[in-house]
Amino acid sequence: MTDFTQHRFWDTIMATQFSVIVEAPQIEAGRVRAVAEEVFDEMRRLESLLSRFIEDSEISQINRLGNGELTVISPETHRCLELAMEAKRSTWGYFDIAYPSEDTSEGGDAFALLARPLLVVSLAKTLHLDLGGIGKGFAMERGRAILLRYGYSKALLSAGDSTVLALEPPHGMKGWPVQLELSDDDQIETIETLELENEALSCSGKTVRGEHIFDIRQRKYATTRNRIYVRMPSPALSDAFSTAAMTMPEDVFERFSLTQQCFPIACSVQSDTNVLRILD
Repeated sequence: MTDFTQHRFWDTIMATQFSVIVEAPQIEAGRVRAVAEEVFDEMRRLESLLSRFIEDSEISQINRLGNGELTVISPETHRCLELAMEAKRSTWGYFDIAYPSEDTSEGGDAFALLARPLLVVSLAKTLHLDLGGIGKGFAMERGRAILLRYGYSKALLSAGDSTVLALEPPHGMKGWPVQLELSDDDQIETIETLELENEALSCSGKTVRGEHIFDIRQRKYATTRNRIYVRMPSPALSDAFSTAAMTMPEDVFERFSLTQQCFPIACSVQSDTNVLRILD
């Protein structure tokens, strides 16, 4: 009988502690470690492309473009910007990586993408892109692809306490168990365990970092909710959607819940503990 073990690995990338948990035979420990290192190496490579804090990253180069100027970008940056544009459309502009930009086009877009060749064009006098969590979610999607390429389908990836991405569950389990904190209308705090399978769960809120999510409509930091979770297949979009939902008025939030293939949960109670916990 094969002895399966959960192999666990951690690394700090994009100012976040990423973890990779893989269920595999103990005899494959060395191979699993090498695959996990390849996942982390890919995440570091993506950070070198997508971080606005790295001077020669592609995002930093884009942020130096003047109105009408363009530059060639990699397939990875192009795809991540496509996801960001999809998130903006799906959230009616409540998620926008270009919100700090000045003097954008009449349609409100600060940049445009061209497919052949892969180019980004600035449509703003001052272009400023800040990918935030969508970049981390995109990195997790790339990590999932690497794990599957090597045949490791029973795995869980996490980006700090903000997003988890579950692949197939461990043997004998319905899903990867993840705890989250909820509250009802009477503001009674409860702990719920979700079993995730081939899906992502993201959390946005004020618990850990305080008021840091900017409401681009009200031009102030979001105060409508203390915490929100979004559950859906894509970790990049689940992170973007949870960020957007933090700033939505109640009527918009309800309409968003009905029109998108995601499962948002709003929480009103402030808590001093972690809000996403992976269970052993």
